[in-house]
Amino acid sequence: MIIKKDKLHESDFSRVVKMKIGILNTGVRHEIVDFATGETYNSIDMPKLSKVQQILDLYPYPGDLELDSIDWVTDTALAVENFYKPDFMFLSYATPYFLALFQSEQQLDWDAIKKRLFAQIERFISETDYTPVILGTGGTQPIEAEVDLTGLEGVVTCSRMGPVYAGLYNPTQRDLEYLEQLETVQMVLPQERLVHVWSGGADSKIRIPDYLLVASRGYVFRSLVNTKRVLHRVNARDNIIPIDSPDPVNSIGDIAGMIKKRLRKERVALIIAEGIDVEDFYFASHQCSNNYSWYTYLPGEGQYLVTGSGKHLPEHPYPPGYRYYEDNEAGKTYPFSGYYHFLPEAMVGSPASIRSAAVGTRSIMTHVASGADLCIECYTRSLQRYGSLAIVDSNAWRPRRRRRK
Repeated sequence: MIIKKDKLHESDFSRVVKMKIGILNTGVRHEIVDFATGETYNSIDMPKLSKVQQILDLYPYPGDLELDSIDWVTDTALAVENFYKPDFMFLSYATPYFLALFQSEQQLDWDAIKKRLFAQIERFISETDYTPVILGTGGTQPIEAEVDLTGLEGVVTCSRMGPVYAGLYNPTQRDLEYLEQLETVQMVLPQERLVHVWSGGADSKIRIPDYLLVASRGYVFRSLVNTKRVLHRVNARDNIIPIDSPDPVNSIGDIAGMIKKRLRKERVALIIAEGIDVEDFYFASHQCSNNYSWYTYLPGEGQYLVTGSGKHLPEHPYPPGYRYYEDNEAGKTYPFSGYYHFLPEAMVGSPASIRSAAVGTRSIMTHVASGADLCIECYTRSLQRYGSLAIVDSNAWRPRRRRRK
């Protein structure tokens, strides 16, 4: 990385209109970066950021497949609460989902995982005064088989962990005939149909793949970019998911609006429990739709964005199957945010009128979907642990808004 300047002073941070500082903790050292550019600072002269560094030191991230990572979210969130007192807190517990996907049936003790998860969520709620909104993202099911796409002549793009959606570019007629005869592929949707249904913004339209492939339930696609870890389960693509909230919501897209109304008069915590379906859900719950049209949201496929923004799939910047590597080149802005060149500003935690914080084990999406002033998340890529990452906005520590009676 490039050294931007020798030292970052508090005055540098406070006089800019909008700036984010990243603090990487590898367990050996801290690295301070301009979060938008990735350029590094030699040191900082900011007592408030030093407090964030202390939290990173006190609570090192155990790893995506470690049960202790569930406790890490609660421990870190309570530490943030004690010194920052945000109005809105966003918590992401992704560990149960990762364990369900990658542990064998003999290794997986699902009852113990659920017990640990719900105990830690309850601990956070009992030690704070937030109004909780707890969302289960849907369950998993045993994997039937992989659908091999490596022999296609067209270009295939999909996520690395248990992909059930895939983009296909420049396919040959042979490719399409092969896919159409596979019972393991539920749908082969041409771009024209997707553009008609997903009448979103121009940027989103130009990123829609030539074809979107949808695997049959219980199956996942295998491509050249898949994780090399063995998958044992796959997302069940639940159309209905559980939610415990002070006000009922009909759709996952209604959650953000409901929280924004509550924030006018009280503090709210949005708690996302990945891998949890209606049957597993411990709390008194409502149920809400997890769909847009025929499309089912998954944690890595838009579910976080619609939850944090209230905007459905057509308004997301990157549709499923997008050639993400085109926006992930060296020198891009926001190098720690995957293929995002910008951070969405319409999230629940984005308004300058509130203080917001986020802690999570879903890397990238914790800071992208929360819009929080202060975020601490795992710094992992494809389950590989590099440490933890804090992102602090220049609007942090602003005077808090007086709530309505």
